[in-house]
Amino acid sequence: MDTFTFKAIGTEWCISLDGGKISTEFSNEIYSRVQKFEKQFSRFLIDSEVNSFRNAKQGTYPISEEFYKLLLRADILKVLTDGRYDPTVAGLLERAGYDKDYSFKVKNDVDSFSIPEWSLERGLLKLSGPTTFDIGGIGKGYCIDLVADILKENNYDYFMVEAGGDMFGTTKSNGDSWNIAIQLPGKYDEAAGTTKLNSEAIAVSDTFRRRWGNWNHIVNPHLKKPIEDIVGVSAVAETAFDADSMTSALFLGDNNSYSEAAKKFNSSYLIFYKNNSCLRSNNWKGELFG
Repeated sequence: MDTFTFKAIGTEWCISLDGGKISTEFSNEIYSRVQKFEKQFSRFLIDSEVNSFRNAKQGTYPISEEFYKLLLRADILKVLTDGRYDPTVAGLLERAGYDKDYSFKVKNDVDSFSIPEWSLERGLLKLSGPTTFDIGGIGKGYCIDLVADILKENNYDYFMVEAGGDMFGTTKSNGDSWNIAIQLPGKYDEAAGTTKLNSEAIAVSDTFRRRWGNWNHIVNPHLKKPIEDIVGVSAVAETAFDADSMTSALFLGDNNSYSEAAKKFNSSYLIFYKNNSCLRSNNWKGELFG
């Protein structure tokens, strides 16, 4: 098993090949592509595309094809969650202290935050005024798929791409699936169960990894408060983009929207609640402990 590791978009990446070798030239190509994605879409980098509208006036603006694609997905999630998923929540996160300096100091104007209005039309972005975007809820999955596509295009047939616990895996070279342990939210050395990946992706998210004071990074922009009742989610889908999108739908949707989201993203899922209960979709194929 040949592996290649690096750090990008704020997390650790590991690419594992089941058969074959990763050349230095090819590993550099992958790293450069992920870096390019980070430079374009990280709200922590002042020159990124998602930061280019901080001082925008009301109007319509051209954006890159890739940003348009990401915002199309964000718009789907916005509808599924009755507006609780919104990439313009970046402004609220910054007021709550999750800013480019990682100050984690809550500002006095948190309660005054209002969600900017935005829409898409024929490749263009329409804004109501100054806006900052955060695509963290879907961007990592999208980037994992980019890396997987590069591997496939270069005739690597059996591999796993992992970034911060989110993964896409083909089959192994012998036809077996990849066995994946599902971490119990908040318990980094304890598994809640297992599942298998066979040309599938899994995304996981919890409220423990980025937590400060009374806040965490998953927030309801309508209430201007962090999500607390749900402490973790896991989703399996055919692509990492869909799996990542499903985790956002689980955190910010409600019981009535889960089945629609699962159908939209062809996903199975787990939801872990603060009261230690767990909701498992009917099509979840993995095992749960306890």
